Amino acid sequence: MKPSMCLWICTLKISLLCFSFSVKPVSSVLHSYSDHCFSIVPEPVPNSEPPGYEFGSFGPSQSGFYYSEGDFRVVSSNITRYTNSFSFYTAAVSQTDKDGVFMIEGSFELQSPFVLQSLLYGSGSSKGSVSTPHVPPTVADYTNPFILKLHGFWYESLGELCMVGTGSSYLKEGTLLTPVAVLKLHNIKTSSSITSLITGTLESLSPSNDSNYFEPISILLFPQLNYKFTFVSGDSADELSSESDFEENFPIDSVLQGRSFCSKFTSLVFRNVFNLQYTGCRSSKKCLPGDVVIANLPCSISLSAINCTGVLKRVRIFLKFDDNTKHSRHDKRFDPSSTLIGEGIWDDKKNQLHVLLCRFLDIENSWSNAHVGDCTTRLSLRFPTIWSIKETSTIMGQIWTNKTEDDSGYFENIVFRSTENHMHALPDLKYEYTEHYRVSNLCPEKKLGRNRKRRYPSPNSIGMKFNMLVESSEGRTGWGSANALTVNSQLYMHARLIFASIRDDFSKPTRWEPQGRANISYRIDIKWHTPPKLTDEDNASIVPDEKMEITAEGIYDADTGGLCMIGCRKLDQPLGNASIDCGILLNFQFAPVKGLENGGYIRGEIKSIREKSDLLYFDHLDVSSVAYNREQARHTIWTMDLEIALVVISQTLVCLSVRSQFYHSKRHPNSLPFTSLVMLVILALGQLIPLVLNYEALFNHKNDQGTVLFQTGGWLEANEVIIRITSMVAFLLYFRILQQAFSSRSKDGNGKGLWFAEKMTLLVTLPLYVSGAIIVLLVDRANYKRDIVLLPISPVDYWQRSTLDDLKSYAGLISDGFLLPQILFNIFSNSRENALRPSFYISTSLVRLLPHVYDLYCDHSYVEYKGTFIYANPAENFFSTVWDVIIPIGVLLFAAIIYLQQQFGGCCIVPKRFRWSESYENIPMVSES
Repeated sequence: MKPSMCLWICTLKISLLCFSFSVKPVSSVLHSYSDHCFSIVPEPVPNSEPPGYEFGSFGPSQSGFYYSEGDFRVVSSNITRYTNSFSFYTAAVSQTDKDGVFMIEGSFELQSPFVLQSLLYGSGSSKGSVSTPHVPPTVADYTNPFILKLHGFWYESLGELCMVGTGSSYLKEGTLLTPVAVLKLHNIKTSSSITSLITGTLESLSPSNDSNYFEPISILLFPQLNYKFTFVSGDSADELSSESDFEENFPIDSVLQGRSFCSKFTSLVFRNVFNLQYTGCRSSKKCLPGDVVIANLPCSISLSAINCTGVLKRVRIFLKFDDNTKHSRHDKRFDPSSTLIGEGIWDDKKNQLHVLLCRFLDIENSWSNAHVGDCTTRLSLRFPTIWSIKETSTIMGQIWTNKTEDDSGYFENIVFRSTENHMHALPDLKYEYTEHYRVSNLCPEKKLGRNRKRRYPSPNSIGMKFNMLVESSEGRTGWGSANALTVNSQLYMHARLIFASIRDDFSKPTRWEPQGRANISYRIDIKWHTPPKLTDEDNASIVPDEKMEITAEGIYDADTGGLCMIGCRKLDQPLGNASIDCGILLNFQFAPVKGLENGGYIRGEIKSIREKSDLLYFDHLDVSSVAYNREQARHTIWTMDLEIALVVISQTLVCLSVRSQFYHSKRHPNSLPFTSLVMLVILALGQLIPLVLNYEALFNHKNDQGTVLFQTGGWLEANEVIIRITSMVAFLLYFRILQQAFSSRSKDGNGKGLWFAEKMTLLVTLPLYVSGAIIVLLVDRANYKRDIVLLPISPVDYWQRSTLDDLKSYAGLISDGFLLPQILFNIFSNSRENALRPSFYISTSLVRLLPHVYDLYCDHSYVEYKGTFIYANPAENFFSTVWDVIIPIGVLLFAAIIYLQQQFGGCCIVPKRFRWSESYENIPMVSES
C-alpha cells in the first residue's frame, strides 16, 4: 500500500476516534425522545442484561437508500452526486421492562463509496471506483461526511422504530455542523419476504432558520436477516419458464454444477453488464415493464444481489435499467422507478436461473408509502455450452411478462447478452464452425514459395491476440482489439497452455518445417473516434462515438502468416428485419517471427462482400497492428541502449570541445574579441533549454510506464542524471566564454568596429531566424500523427503537433547551424584570427550531424514504440530523409568556411567587388616608460 494511502486511512481512523469523544452524548438528548417518539413507542425502562447486536431483520450493519425532496444541505454535494445510499450500524440491543419493546442504539452514516474506493485503490483502479473530475473530493469527504448517533426503542409486534440523536456533518467549505434528528422506521418484522420493505423518514429537529436544519428525507431499506423466499420454490421453476423457443435455440451448460453457487454466480453475473435487444418494441409503452420511467430507452441492464443462499440455490436481486447516457455508468443512485426487485431459483434440471420480478409502487415524491407489487415480470438466464459465429456471449437470457397484449403494463420480450466473455469460467465450452463452405470459397489456399520459408506465429501463440488501428476509406479512424476465441476444437487460452507455444515463438528457430492450416475464430471490437478540433494542447482528448462488434471464423495458415475469415457484425439498430450482418470478409497478414520484415506490423483489411446498393454495405477498412514478439523487443531495447550511449557520448564530447575552446581562449586572449557573441548565446541556450524543460521531450517514457520496454531497472534514469550534469557543465563553460568575450571586447582597441560587426551579424541572423520560425508555424498542422504503442495499452494515440513542438524542432535546426553567426561576423570584421579552435568547431559540428546520420542509417526499419525515440525522433520535422542529407552537408560546409576564413580572412569567400575595404587587427599597445 502506498504511504499516502496509509496516511489517509490513519487520518480517517483518528477522525472517527476523535468524533466518538467529541460527539454530544446520547443521554443528553434523551429528553427529546418523549417529545417526538412517545406516540409511536412509549419509553420503557431498559434491563441490565447484556446487549445484543441484531433485532428483527436488522443485522449489525444494514444498508439502505434515501430520497430528499428538498436540498439535503447538511451533506456535501460530493456525497449526494452519484449515490444515495446509507448504512445503519447497530451498536446495542437491550431488553426493557415491557415485553416486545427493545432499546436500540446505533448510528446512521453516509460515506461516499467512490471516495473511499479512490482512497484505497487509486483513481484509476479497476475495482469499480468512480472518479469525479469536475468536483474533486474535499478533506471533509475523507473524514465524517454525515454521522448521527441515535438512541430509541423498537416495538416488535408493531414493527415500529423511533430514534433520536445528534451527530456531525462537514460542509464543502469545511464547516462542522451538529444536526439533531429523529429517525422513524416502519414495518420492521422478525421475518421478511420480497414484499417486505422498511420505510421511514429522517427529520431534522432544528429550527428551519438554523444552519443544522435539513428537509425531511425518505428512507427505504430491504430486510436481510430472516428472509423467506415466498414466490420461488422447488416446484415453481416450470411456472417461471418461458414459453418461447429460447432454450432450443441456445443450448445451456452445467457451469454451476458441483460448485459454490453463490460465489460462482456472483463472479459471473453480478459483475457484468448486459446489452439489451428489443425483439418487438413498436411503441414506447410496450418496451419496458410496467411504469418503468427512464429518460432514454435503456441499452443495458445490471444485476446486483441482495442476498443468496448456496444450499437452496436461491437469490434475491435488483435489476437496474441503465440510462443510455455518458454518466449512467458513474451514477450509483438507487431509483425505484427504473429498478425491479426479484427472487430467483437455479434449476438444476435445465441449468438456468428463473427469476420473478416485482415493481416498486407508490413511490411518487416520497418513499414513505412505497411497497412491492405487480410481480408479473419474468427473467431467465443461462450459460451457453456451444458458441458459433452468430453467438459468443458467456451469459444470455430474456425478460418477458405473463400479461396479455391488451393488459396495462404489457411489453414485448427483451433479450439480453453479457458484454464480457469469461471463457475461463466455462471449461466445457465448445465452438461450432458453421461457415466452412463460404470460407473455402472466399479464402483460397496460398502456394508457398521455395524462398519464403519464414516462421510465422503459431496458431496457439500469444501473437494471435493483437490490438489494431483501423482506417476507413472515408477518413474515419478508430482502434480495436482482435481476440482469438478458439483454435480448431479447443479454446484459445487452453490451447496456449497445452502447446506452450509462447516459448516456441520466442526460442531460436530450428530447421523450418511446415505447420499447415488451422481453423480459428475471433472476436473483434472496434471503437470509432472523431478527431477533436485543432488546439495548442499536446494531447487531444478523444471521445468514442460508435463501436463495431464482429465475430469471425476462418482459416489461419501458419506457413504463410495469412488469416482469412468470414465475419458477422452485430447491428445496434436493426436495418429492416436484419439484426446481424454476416457478409464480411477479413484478411490479415502476420509479420514473421524471425526477422523484421514488413516493419514488424500486421496488415489487413475488413470489407463488405455485399453489393453497394445493399443497406448493410460499408466501405472497406484498412487495419494495421504491431506484431510484438521477444526478438523485436530485444532489438528495440538494444536500440534504446545504443541511443542512450550515443546521447551520453555526444554530451561528453560537447563538454570536451567546450573545454578545449575555454583553454584556447585563456592561451590566446587576443582571439576572444573576435568570437561571435550571437554564436555563443545560441550554443549556451542549446544546453540551457533542455535543462529548463526537464528533458521531458527526451525521456517521455515516464508517461508510458505501463509498457514492459521501460522496465529497465533505472538505466534510463541514471543516464538522465549523467546527461543533466554534462549539460550543466557545458552551459557554464559556454557562459564563462561568453562573459570573457564580452568583457575583452570593451578592452580591445578595435572594440567599436567589432561591435559594429556584431550588430550587423545580429541584423542579418535575427530576421532570418524569425522568418524561418514564421514559415514553420505556417505549415499545415491539421493532420494528426498516430503512434502505435506497445500492447496492452490502447494502440492508437492521436497526437497533434503544438506550437511548442514546432519551435523546439526549429530551435534544433538553429543549433545545427551554430557556425552561421561566426561566419557572418568574420565577413563583417574581415578577421583572420583563430577565434575558434579547430577541435572545438569540428567536434561540435560532429555532435550536430551525428543524429541525422544515425537516423538516415537506421531508417527505423524495426518496430518503434512511443517513448523509445531517445537520440533521433523521426516524428520531428527536421528528421527525415531529405533533412538528414541537407543538414549534414550544411554543417560540414559551415565548418569548412570557418577553416578558410581563419586561414585567409573573413572575406575570402566573398567576391572581391563585395569585400570590405578594411580589416580589424590587433594594434600593439605602447607602454609608457
